[in-house]
Amino acid sequence: MSKLRQFRPCLLLILLLPALFLLAANSPAEEESRWEKWHPSGKSANFKIRQRPKTKILSGAKTTLLIAATSDLHGSLTSTRLLPRKRSRGLLHLVMPLKKLREKYPQLILLDAGDTIQGDPSSFYFSHVEPEPTKPLPVIEMMNWLKYDALTLGNHDFEPPTNILKQNIAQAQFSWLAANVSFRNAKQPLFPPYKIIERNGVRVGILGLITPGVPLWIDPEQRKGLNFKEMLETAKKWVKVLREQEKVDYLIGLFHSGDNTQYDSDVASTRELPHPNAAGMIADFLPEFDLIISGHAHRISPRRRTEKLKGHQTPLVSPGTAAEGLSTILLNFEEKSGNWEITETVYDFIKAEKVPEAQLLRKLEVRLLKVEKYLAEPTSVILKRFPKKTEFQDCGIALSFSAVESMEAETISLLPWWWFRGKLRFTDLGQALRREHFFRWLPYDNRPVLVLMYGRQIEIMLESYRRKKLGWYARSSTILTPGGFAAVLDNSSNSNRLYLKNPQGQALLPEKKYRVWLTNFHWNGGGGLAAKALLHPSQLLKKEALHLRELIFQYLQQSSVKLPEKCKSFLAQRTTVMNQ
Repeated sequence: MSKLRQFRPCLLLILLLPALFLLAANSPAEEESRWEKWHPSGKSANFKIRQRPKTKILSGAKTTLLIAATSDLHGSLTSTRLLPRKRSRGLLHLVMPLKKLREKYPQLILLDAGDTIQGDPSSFYFSHVEPEPTKPLPVIEMMNWLKYDALTLGNHDFEPPTNILKQNIAQAQFSWLAANVSFRNAKQPLFPPYKIIERNGVRVGILGLITPGVPLWIDPEQRKGLNFKEMLETAKKWVKVLREQEKVDYLIGLFHSGDNTQYDSDVASTRELPHPNAAGMIADFLPEFDLIISGHAHRISPRRRTEKLKGHQTPLVSPGTAAEGLSTILLNFEEKSGNWEITETVYDFIKAEKVPEAQLLRKLEVRLLKVEKYLAEPTSVILKRFPKKTEFQDCGIALSFSAVESMEAETISLLPWWWFRGKLRFTDLGQALRREHFFRWLPYDNRPVLVLMYGRQIEIMLESYRRKKLGWYARSSTILTPGGFAAVLDNSSNSNRLYLKNPQGQALLPEKKYRVWLTNFHWNGGGGLAAKALLHPSQLLKKEALHLRELIFQYLQQSSVKLPEKCKSFLAQRTTVMNQ
């Protein structure tokens, strides 16, 4: 292959750039930030740095402190309702373990590392379908009952409507922390950076930090005016305050950020964003911390009782996701030279109880029944038989395109290939697909966006699809599938490039513009695809208000719905079956 041919794609994009920037002149005027003039209320209000005296410790004193933590709850209440699962999880399953711990350690500190209010159908329903201004979301109501002390905000907490997040901050009986989030050029963070708790004679400082990768995943209007700063430098600043001014005896980093620094770092670098997963880096390079609790990665560490943790200079624990259990850190202190010295630390992970706590479940009953009624709404399509994995994925891809195309003709799509199949119940056979099924299959709250794209940009965004076709590794969240056109491997050369063609067999031209449906996740920068394809904000044509999951559900509710051919082997319209 000649050098000219090797660099042709790059040259083409360079030639297209002036056209992209010319479109920017027609961009709509920006709306005012939803965070303008807002200040935290409730337990998160009135943050102030204090000059505290050193803790007075009696000579020879000993004490014990227990810290318990969850993370990435995603609204999870119980695995027995809404979307039942075999594995026990949800806050209602942690009630009894926490009760037993509090009986033995009344001064227990209970924390959460973020991604709290988005994910579960109950959170979705009371955020998007029937908001209740006088009540917090069920997950926050549960956390109030369980007497949480603090949480750190996570990226998904910015996903629901902004007024829902603000409302739940106000109605929570605990603090919401984020030291590295500021509004525009403000010197102080928008949220409280830390919380001070004194238990059993030990002054504990809890510093909250959120992943600065938020702009990669969250819609601009949800975070307009907010700056998400680099974690390590922010931590250094506040560690000095906590040690020298607040004079804490024990310092916890409560981070919504994974410990694998390399994960997503390449994606972030394309947008000139700091490391999204910096918890491990801080654990290695900032010894002023005594403990780091790391969320975001949905990882459990350690999984069993131990007195030593490996991997980082500072002990780092990860509590998993969806309240599948509870990380605990038991600390024994002894006075040495007027200071508290840790003599023993025991780390453990307590699994969720199999049965949810009955009394609190009854308190949530009215709200759960509303959500279950919503999930039980049927489509006009029935399940004839259980599909094979490939049948299920092919049908899901086809349905995604059919649903978006029904809104606007003469469009094509680049939508995610992943549909979480799970195991269908035997009782689903012969019955209508319900909204519940789509919450299982498409758990992410993604919305379709329509973008004016060049053919070459489409090919670039299909790179992971190409790799998958070749049998090579490709990260699942970056695999987009063609809808309304075909992408065929060109085996006539060593490049194995994709040949893009419309249903009539005509090629999609690199320099021609096409109207393409994406999800807001990939448009915002998730997976790094938008940056690689040099997508420009001026290329956005419109954003759909409905989530992709709901759009497909409503499409299948139509009595005259036209099922894609790839779905007809295991799905059928109810009217067709009734007439047979």
